[in-house]
Amino acid sequence: MAKKTEAKPPQGKPTLPSQKLKAGSLRTSETVKEALRTALRNCGLSRETVADELTRLTGEAVSIHQINNWAAPGKDDRSIPLEQLAALTFVTGDAGLARAALSCAGWAVLRPDEVPYFELGRMAAEDRERTRKKREILERIKS
Repeated sequence: MAKKTEAKPPQGKPTLPSQKLKAGSLRTSETVKEALRTALRNCGLSRETVADELTRLTGEAVSIHQINNWAAPGKDDRSIPLEQLAALTFVTGDAGLARAALSCAGWAVLRPDEVPYFELGRMAAEDRERTRKKREILERIKS
């Protein structure tokens, strides 16, 4: 009778953290399209103005028709080019696109005004860790 063994990755091939994720779990096209529609609706600019600014900022011609296709729910084959992400975020003032694209992978996106709060929190956590280590050292000294 054959002995059961655990499945192991092929020799020489590392196990990647991404292999723990379910296939398709990082599909974000509809979430990103919804974030784009929200950003466009809330920014107060016409899509034509947004297209003109994207063209100016990236040096790549962007039309209102492209923006409409990027935002259209049924147009799965019309994704927003990555090189447009920073320009769209800046022009609309909305980081929702980046959040929608990255949150499923566990990444967070901060607005520039949120960065100091993050840095302050990180410093507080580091201070707590240093205090804990100091206590451990003092306990060893006392023993």
